[in-house]
Amino acid sequence: MSRLLSQNSTLVYPDYGIFQIVDGKDCDDTAPVPGRNVFSVGERSVYFHSMQNNVLVRLYLESWETEPAWDEDDWEGSRTAVIELATGVVSVDEITAGAQHDLLTLPAPGRYRVRVAHRNRRIVSEAYMALFGRFDDIHGIEFTEAERALEGREQYLAQFWPEP
Repeated sequence: MSRLLSQNSTLVYPDYGIFQIVDGKDCDDTAPVPGRNVFSVGERSVYFHSMQNNVLVRLYLESWETEPAWDEDDWEGSRTAVIELATGVVSVDEITAGAQHDLLTLPAPGRYRVRVAHRNRRIVSEAYMALFGRFDDIHGIEFTEAERALEGREQYLAQFWPEP
């Protein structure tokens, strides 16, 4: 049985509908922008694609000793890939919105398997779009409060473990 070594979660701004997990000291230009795909993987990073670009999403980051057990029923979709992390410190690039640094420290630099997953993408996107029909003033307090109530409901997971 695998052991969870460390974990963190954060709210992420999906700028232009995307955000990227990267090594703390490495900007990876090998990963293709995901387009309509939920995820795209480069040699040193993973892009995540949201169906909206205004509501903060929740990202869970986990470091495991070995591959953790997986229950597909908890998530709507997933993918596993291998990436190289030069420092072993995981950050999130929010594109033009900036970055969140040092969110998760892995046991050592090197090659890691990363399982990425998502849930509630469509539900949050549809709920956000429905706000425009419910409120006349999209800059008003009621719209802002309804938008904030959606924050964190769209969720992503990134689980890391050493490449054997």
